[in-house]
Amino acid sequence: MNSRKINLLIVFLLISFISIAQKSSKIYKNDLFKGMEASVQTDIDTGLGKAKVNFDKVLVKEPESAMANLGQAIVYSFDKYSGKDYFKALGYFKKAYATQSQFTAGDKVVLNDLFLKLDKRRGHRPVIKNMDWLRLQMDDKLIKFVREENNTDYAERFLNEFPESKYYVNVSHILNYIKFREAENKNTLAAFNQFLKDYPESAQADIAIKMRNDLAYKTAISEGSFNSLRNFVEKYPEAAQVYEVKKLMEGMAFKVASDKQTLEAIEHFMAEFPNSSKMSKAKVLKQKLLFEWAKSVNSIEAYNKFVSAFPEGKHYIDIFNLKASVLGEEILKDFATENYKFVKGFDNQQFNDFGGGIASRPNGELLVAASSRKAEGEMHDSWLLGLDASGKMIWNKFLGNRFDDTVNKVSVSAQNEIYVAGITDAIVDSVQGQAWIYKLDANGKNIFNQRIDIDEVLDFVVYSDNKILIAGYSTNKKDSTFTPGLVKLNANGKKLWSRAYSSKGKVYNIASDTSGIAYAAAGNWIFAINQAGYLKWDILLDQGLKSTAVGINGNNKIVFAGLNATGAFASAYNIDGEKIWESPISVTGKGNIEQIISLADNSFVIAGTFNNKIKVVHIDEAGSIKSEKEFALPQGIKLNDLTFTDENFVAISATRLTEKGDLIVFEMGL
Repeated sequence: MNSRKINLLIVFLLISFISIAQKSSKIYKNDLFKGMEASVQTDIDTGLGKAKVNFDKVLVKEPESAMANLGQAIVYSFDKYSGKDYFKALGYFKKAYATQSQFTAGDKVVLNDLFLKLDKRRGHRPVIKNMDWLRLQMDDKLIKFVREENNTDYAERFLNEFPESKYYVNVSHILNYIKFREAENKNTLAAFNQFLKDYPESAQADIAIKMRNDLAYKTAISEGSFNSLRNFVEKYPEAAQVYEVKKLMEGMAFKVASDKQTLEAIEHFMAEFPNSSKMSKAKVLKQKLLFEWAKSVNSIEAYNKFVSAFPEGKHYIDIFNLKASVLGEEILKDFATENYKFVKGFDNQQFNDFGGGIASRPNGELLVAASSRKAEGEMHDSWLLGLDASGKMIWNKFLGNRFDDTVNKVSVSAQNEIYVAGITDAIVDSVQGQAWIYKLDANGKNIFNQRIDIDEVLDFVVYSDNKILIAGYSTNKKDSTFTPGLVKLNANGKKLWSRAYSSKGKVYNIASDTSGIAYAAAGNWIFAINQAGYLKWDILLDQGLKSTAVGINGNNKIVFAGLNATGAFASAYNIDGEKIWESPISVTGKGNIEQIISLADNSFVIAGTFNNKIKVVHIDEAGSIKSEKEFALPQGIKLNDLTFTDENFVAISATRLTEKGDLIVFEMGL
């Protein structure tokens, strides 16, 4: 295209632009101003209607015409115009504002008239200033309209068309409020939930949640079913009524479980409502149902389940005794046939129960001491069991110190006070610790708990004045040998004197006569001491003899028993240390004689453990063997202690040697 043609085109466009600008100015004068100045509605609508049509024609040819866009903004924003549309007004104005640099000098003359008609105070001000003023007017009119109309469509339209508006946040709040009122008027869960889904950050969200929750609560309560309440709690966990609804659910669920009277139902309730206020009642019911179930099944497993769930409480003793009977019947299958008064097996919650002693009480009851645990993960403590004459447990009690405690011996005084001794602060596997004794009154109340300055209490005697003579040993750290030791305490557990002897070994067993002379079995050394701790006599036994038990009868005949080269022996002495007789005892395998007691007829019962079997020998006062008995179990068994009960009956405490040992107590006639 040559330069002449280009110049002609420029001239043509310039003429067209001037023509359009002139046309827009004429529309202002001929139509717009007439409509604005009219007082009759029809004249207003006619004038502004013509202006709108004519401006549209201009904008078809020139969409960016500043004068035409501004004219349309005035038309649509004129308050008295029936066809007003503040949204369109602001839209057109924004285009005019963006292109106001197009205004010619002639346009500005027309615009000055326009602003004067809009506000007499705007006369003779620069057009650019008036455009800024008009922009505020347009914004204010639209936002006022949106506020006053309180209409969802208008609010949404504003937010869609004018996202950059300074009123955007304000209109958002208006929309939220309108939507909230709509949901409130509908007053349905669906309406409230939809509002909260669409406008979760609205200022009305909290009140909407409360109203929604209140409505959901009323609905759930009116339906009145457990499922309706559950749905409420699950869907609206933050609702203020959740606690109340849960209480209602707990009550309904507990009633259902109570009515069913089954373990499954009550356990389901307890699992679902672990923090229920009815949990105590639920536990009582479960205990009752579990007790009845365990009795009906009558198996060790069933009783273990009960004891694990309820290690204490109303049915504990009953279930414990039922289990003891079942265990006893199991043990009896492997025991030799004897004149048993009872055979019981005591298992504390399937823990390792071992060692201890047994003693008769003045009222005919038995007291058994062992080592066990209160609960999983705790240290070993002394476990005391009170048994009636038939072997039923009537009470049990745990006592101990900070670390492991093991029990070797229990004794009951003439005043029915209880003494228990062994090791405290021990490590069971290596049996390190310190000798220990404690004393309880007849009702189990603590009198004293005392450590002793030797390593372990193996035996003790309680004198008629409640002073205590303790036998045991201390370990020589240099060569790991043992030094025999005796310690005497007063009735309050305070040390009166102690003796450590030059010989090597342990004081395994002691017995005393009515005058207070004590007789000690200390390996290859046997001796007698007075109450002040001085030797009355002592005897060094032949090489190969080891005395580990001693007993005295009503005729002050003292019997020592232990091991020799061919098996075991029993030797009788008078109170002056003169030997009366010696009798061999047939034993086989590795083991030891551990206890000697005398019976009412002045005979003796000698017992020990050999090859994990208990050997019991009944010998008369002259040294003749009256009977020999052996007790064995497939798992092995170890003697703990034995005691005289009545007539010619003895009660024996033993440990079944399983991974988790059980305490066995049986009484038999000789």
